[in-house]
Amino acid sequence: MGPGCFIGAVLTASGINNALIIFHGIAGCNIEAVHFRSDHIPGGNYVPIIPTGLNESDCIQGGNDKLLKTLRDSLQQAKLKNKLPDIVFIITGDAPSIVGDDIFTAARVVEDETGVKIIAVDAPGFLGGIVKGADIILTELLEKFSVSKKISESKNKINLIAPYLIGSKNWNNDTDEIIRLLEASGIPVNINLARNFNLKDTNKFTEAKYNLNMSAERLETFEEKSLELGVESYCKNLPLPLGIANTEEWLLTIAKDIGDTTKAKEILETDRKLVQKQLRFNYNFSWMSTLMYQKKCGILAHAKFGASLARCLLWDFGIIPEVIGLIAETDEAIDQSLELLEKIKGQADFKVLINPTYFEYGNCLKNGAVDFSIGSIHDKPLSLGHQIPHLSLCGFNFFNQYNFIPYPNMGIRGILGLLTELSRIMEETFYLKDMISANTF
Repeated sequence: MGPGCFIGAVLTASGINNALIIFHGIAGCNIEAVHFRSDHIPGGNYVPIIPTGLNESDCIQGGNDKLLKTLRDSLQQAKLKNKLPDIVFIITGDAPSIVGDDIFTAARVVEDETGVKIIAVDAPGFLGGIVKGADIILTELLEKFSVSKKISESKNKINLIAPYLIGSKNWNNDTDEIIRLLEASGIPVNINLARNFNLKDTNKFTEAKYNLNMSAERLETFEEKSLELGVESYCKNLPLPLGIANTEEWLLTIAKDIGDTTKAKEILETDRKLVQKQLRFNYNFSWMSTLMYQKKCGILAHAKFGASLARCLLWDFGIIPEVIGLIAETDEAIDQSLELLEKIKGQADFKVLINPTYFEYGNCLKNGAVDFSIGSIHDKPLSLGHQIPHLSLCGFNFFNQYNFIPYPNMGIRGILGLLTELSRIMEETFYLKDMISANTF
């Protein structure tokens, strides 16, 4: 599954409090946007998405009139309820982009009429993927609010950038855990752009020394704009904090560079004791961890998440990553992920696939005789079709959150979340694999 540019734009805009999204596209694209928007709702805010209701004739003759009417009507209703949004985003799907609807003039006209700030972005799916859409909106925010360049007095504040790109279905809880670990290590998180973000904080952007992009994907125009404003990207290639070894490497390296290593070691030790207390005399854990040992799995995930997960499974659980499918939009994410996998090359014999098709990945799962696979919910029919149990850990929040109690999978404490998830698939591997093979369940 490869959602297009407008989904990245919607995900970013949906992380801004008191925003309104006018989606200028056909019904199918609008429904997809609404689904992905809901990633932000657990523990977050609700951003309305109002469709302009394009039909077949509009896709041929143009839909500017419908766009202007939707904009004016939506803001008029909001004004009557005394709930004007702080900002409105006009985001296009493919059809109006091809027709060439003048969304920028519409935005300027209605902004002049109402005084409400409006950002219009042409973000058709064919322009690129989610990363491209996020890049466009993030850059537009900095430009719209004319963020001024200044020399930050802080030596270690950071901005978290596009946390939904990290590749975890549990990204909102994982982001909270990442912030907790950083701040406990003397690294203040300046802003989280964009998750529960208040527009008034946009001018705080340059108070940070670094931007921290957890996905390793290149946000080309946003990174260039950030540099113009004096904010660098933190560029060390570190794994995501999945599991004990990855978390220690990630946090201690960042703390050494811009934080307090003593504080970082203290929070790691505190979290280690918590996990130990939970598991020390737990019979279920000892039985399940024995069952996990030497199981072979396949992984299909965003590149850095997949590489970090492979290391975590091998080092922390004794699970062997047999097939690793890395999904990415930019070379940077692939290159960094391959570098991270170098550290386990001598310890496991695995096959790496770069942006594989489902056909290619499915054949590798079957030929590798894996015990189970890890990916997103969209991969599940593929795995079950090959009689392989499947665990959904990757992808996005909305499509993956069945039977789910919110708990982070990242950090030392995240071991407990990962164990809960892995135990579920161990049960299927142990009890159901024969039934799956016989197609009888």
